[in-house]
Order: sequence, then C-alpha cells, then structure tokens
Amino acid sequence: MIYKTKAREDAFLVLYQWDIRGGSIEELIEEYLSMNRVKNSEQRRYMRKLIRTYFEHAGDIDKTISDNLENWDFDRLGYVERAILRLATAELLYAKVKNPKVVIKDYMNITNKYAGSKPSRFVNGIISKILNAG
Repeated sequence: MIYKTKAREDAFLVLYQWDIRGGSIEELIEEYLSMNRVKNSEQRRYMRKLIRTYFEHAGDIDKTISDNLENWDFDRLGYVERAILRLATAELLYAKVKNPKVVIKDYMNITNKYAGSKPSRFVNGIISKILNAG
C-alpha cells in the first residue's frame, strides 16, 4: 500500500511544520494538500488519520517518548526526530498496525531522507524501546 508510505511522509511534513510554526493544524493540512497537490483520496485520508491520532493522544505520546529517552531531554530533540517519533509512536501504539516492521521501515526512510543516518539510528532505537515496553 504505497499510499500509506506517501501519507506517512506527508503527515511528517505537516507535523514538522506545525512544530516549527505553530498555529492551526487544520490550516497547515489544507495548505500542504493544496500546495503539494495530493490528489489520492486514500493518501489524504490516511495522512489526516495519522495526524489526528497524534493529537488525540499527544500528551501520552510525548510522555512515552520522553520516558524512553536516556540522557536526553524531549525539548532537545530536533524537529525532524520529534515529528517522526510522534507519528511513529501514534501509529504503532494507537492505529492497530498489522505489520509494524513496514511502518518502522517507512519512518526510518523518512528520517534518513530528512536528517541522515545517525539520527535514523537514534530514532530507530527509541521506537524499538517504545515497542518493547508496550
């Protein structure tokens, strides 16, 4: 389901912008969709679901991430890493994922693309800890 892979990257880009700019998440979603001409309805729907899932559980998700950081403060995470961890945690813990390995691989590819391999290893380690604890 390639649309889910694309939706994960779309959701990441929106959440990343929201973390930097603030403001209305709905306005950012609409702005992103119109600027990037995302036409696939399944992709649009899944992107919205991922973002909505994060916001429905934001406090718990941020606490879960924070609790699994060793010698690191949540507020010191880079914008890329924070957005990826938020979405991956939301999807893996709250979206009833059938194949977590595919989800993790997609988020690692996104991290590699936007932050490089070192942050990707860091993010992968945190996601693994969260999954093993949950």
